[in-house]
Amino acid sequence: MNLKDLLVEKGIRRALVVDDVCDAIPTANDIDPSNEAWSMFNDDLTLEHRLKLVEAYPPAAERRFDELIADDQYVEAVWNLRSELGTICEPVFATYIDDQDSDHRYIDLAVEKLQALGLSCETFGRNFSDAAQQADLILIDLFFGKTQDDGSLKESMAKLKQALTNRLDNPPLVILMSRSTRLEAKRDEFRDHVGLLDSAFRIIKKADLEDTDHLERQVERLAENAVDSRKLAAFFCALEKGMENATKRTLELFRKLRLSDIGQIQQLLLSDEEAPTGSYLVDVFDRVLQHEIEREAGIIDAALVLNEFSAASYPPPYVAGSPDLQELVERLLTQNAERLRLPGALEARVAFGDILKMTDTANADRLKSVLLVDTSPDKVLLVLTPACDLQRSGAPRILLLVGTLQPLEVSAWSYKDDARTPVIRIGNELKWITWNLKHIDTVSHEQLEKVFESGDLDVVARLREAHVLELQQKVLSGLGRVGMVAKLPATFPVDVEVYYANAERVPVRLTVPALSEGAVCYVGRDDKSNPVLRLVMTDHSCDGVIDAVVDLKEDQVAERARKAFKHVRTSHDLRQMLTNGLSLKGVKDNGWFYISSLTDTGRIPKLGLIAWNYSISATPLNGSDLTKAGIILLVKDRVQAEALGFDAAVRSGLVHPNLEEPDSEQSTELCMPEESTS
Repeated sequence: MNLKDLLVEKGIRRALVVDDVCDAIPTANDIDPSNEAWSMFNDDLTLEHRLKLVEAYPPAAERRFDELIADDQYVEAVWNLRSELGTICEPVFATYIDDQDSDHRYIDLAVEKLQALGLSCETFGRNFSDAAQQADLILIDLFFGKTQDDGSLKESMAKLKQALTNRLDNPPLVILMSRSTRLEAKRDEFRDHVGLLDSAFRIIKKADLEDTDHLERQVERLAENAVDSRKLAAFFCALEKGMENATKRTLELFRKLRLSDIGQIQQLLLSDEEAPTGSYLVDVFDRVLQHEIEREAGIIDAALVLNEFSAASYPPPYVAGSPDLQELVERLLTQNAERLRLPGALEARVAFGDILKMTDTANADRLKSVLLVDTSPDKVLLVLTPACDLQRSGAPRILLLVGTLQPLEVSAWSYKDDARTPVIRIGNELKWITWNLKHIDTVSHEQLEKVFESGDLDVVARLREAHVLELQQKVLSGLGRVGMVAKLPATFPVDVEVYYANAERVPVRLTVPALSEGAVCYVGRDDKSNPVLRLVMTDHSCDGVIDAVVDLKEDQVAERARKAFKHVRTSHDLRQMLTNGLSLKGVKDNGWFYISSLTDTGRIPKLGLIAWNYSISATPLNGSDLTKAGIILLVKDRVQAEALGFDAAVRSGLVHPNLEEPDSEQSTELCMPEESTS
């Protein structure tokens, strides 16, 4: 299906190009009050000129000139009278007019490309809100103003956010454009401030509107997932409205509590339990708010639509940098650090689920002699004594489970049913904890009091109840387990290098500046719940790789590799692979693996080579490696304390090894998606 048909299928018909260059009248900032030409303009104004300006803008008779040139209405008056005022206006507006002519060229190019795709296209300046209500696709300039400062950025963000206020459940696709070098640095700020979804947002440099197909690529990427992006936007919109309603109802219920009611709760319940009133009310608020959120039919309806999503049908999202999905997992498993200031019990220094750790200034010998628990800087202790026993001081000793802090790396992420806290923030760093179910200990309240007072031990985090209960069940009874919310895919930063086999058959690295953004290794599961790893790059990086390959001349490539190289250049296989994400199953760090073609598989079954943390030498490629070297990709772990390739992933349980040792081309095949259905 070509792009034009894809847009029709996805219901994308109306495009809107928004740029301040489309405004007929400049603002004061467009001309810049500090423009030296204003002084000459003021000196050259005759009495007749001044009278005409006062007639067009009466406040000009009384206000100072430095105030007037910062006033949009005065600048508008000068602009409208420039033919009557004559040549004295030319220096004031010269730069503005030149910039307008240059930027209009880009707008015309964008409109021409969009119309060629069958889209109806309109152009607007700053006042585009009404037109945005019907647009399916919006191309908008990063800065509203020639100064291209933070004020211009804030104006463009604010106007787009306001324009989309009434269609949060059905937002348009958005492409952010600019000729500024700050485009990439500001894209995330723009997206997040306006409230756009990553899957419905892309960027493009204005220079790339000329003599490239970058705009068409970005439109295609947005169109492929447009329907699902709208569903996700509708869900977030329902969440926002539903949470507002749920919070309002919860607060209405809480405001009905009288001081006398709280007093009775304290006397009849909390005094006996020795539970603090504030901590108790926050716990109650949590549960009531959750109940009220579940009451929102709009949230449930929107969530039901999302149940149709399938991992097999929807490729990984394009990413800007390395989004840490671990951050979401961490919030699922732990309470916010601020919550730790609310004690779990009046008499106890710890609460159910508290994680204790040696402080940076601790005296290790003193801590061990008092606590009598084998601990160290990389060890943590989890409080497993039930909350009721802590509150009533019913337990003379407190049950602790000992765990070990580990650095959060790709080899550490696992979906195995073992005793671990997959991600937790200790200080300002994300870690994970492996719990030793055979290493439990108990301490008295007095021992804990002493080590807390001496500053040798501290509460660094608190796990949520469901996670602690699961660990407690594993330790105490094994009679069952409380299920946890499924872990989201983890993301780990990696670097990617691209090579080709030169005329001497030696791998030569291609210069691809966009690859400096790095890439992400997703650790997730396939449709059979088997762990898999997938490489995902930013759309900018993907474009950089494709452009570098296209710019490479065929005679630069080794003769025996040209057949595969030509297939890489002329087919859409490489683009589709990079779009869907490359499976890293079977990719090792001790040699090349083959990348399978998606099309023309009878003539070109393999189109490239890939390796992970492989040391490339100047040794020429030979045999089947050379004939399949249409493109050569090298994945490298950004932090490499040890080789974290496929072997490490197998050892960690991320990926199951092949039942048989690879001894043929078939067993060294890179498993790629058959075809994207999104």
